[in-house]
Amino acid sequence: MYRFIILITALGFAWLGYKKTWYPAWAFLFNIIVAIYLGVMAAPQIIDKLPIIRTELGDFAYSGTMLSLAVVFFIIAQLATFRYLTAVYCVSFPSLLNSIGAAILGFFTGAAIAGFVIFLINISPPQGSKYVAFFTGAKLSQEKANTVVYKTCNFVHSVSLQQHPTSVSEQMKKIFGNWRKSETKTVDVNNINNIPQKNLDKPVNESNSPES
Repeated sequence: MYRFIILITALGFAWLGYKKTWYPAWAFLFNIIVAIYLGVMAAPQIIDKLPIIRTELGDFAYSGTMLSLAVVFFIIAQLATFRYLTAVYCVSFPSLLNSIGAAILGFFTGAAIAGFVIFLINISPPQGSKYVAFFTGAKLSQEKANTVVYKTCNFVHSVSLQQHPTSVSEQMKKIFGNWRKSETKTVDVNNINNIPQKNLDKPVNESNSPES
C-alpha cells in the first residue's frame, strides 16, 4: 500500500508540475528536499539540547520536531523564493522542458513528501497500529519506504559541499534508536529494522537521487 500512496502522490504532483513551468517546479522541489534534510539532520541535536521537548511530546518528540523544522524552513524558503525569484524573474525554457521536465520534478517532489510522511509515521506511536501498518507496510515495506527519506537526505548531503559531523546514516540510526521515550541509547546498526543494511554501508559522499 505504501508504494501506491507514494505513486499516487507523486503522480498528483507531476500533474501540478506539468501545469506550471520548470523554474517554479525546480524551486519547489529544492525547498522540499532541503526542508526534509534539515529536519532529519537537526532534530536529534535539538532534542538533546532541549530535553523539555522530550518531556512534553514523549514519543512524538522526534517526529514532531522534524516535522516542525521542515515546515518552518519550507514556508520561509518558499516565501523567499516567490518574493525574490519566481515572481521576479521570468526564465524562459524550451516547451518540452517546461512541460515534461516540470512534470518529472513534480513527480520527485510528491515522492519525497509522501516518503517523509510515511517516515514520520514509522517513528511515531501509531506505527504499531494494524490500521497504520496497512498503509505504511510491515517491516520490509517500511524499510523500503524509509529509503526515500534516506536517499533524499543523502543526495542533499552529498551536494551541499559542507562537512557535517555526522553522516545521514548515523542520524537515521540515532532517530530510530531513540525516538521512544523509554529508550535512551542508540541501538546497534544490526538491530535497526527501518533502514536496509545495504544503505547504511554506503559512504556518505555517494550521490543518490531522491527519486527512489
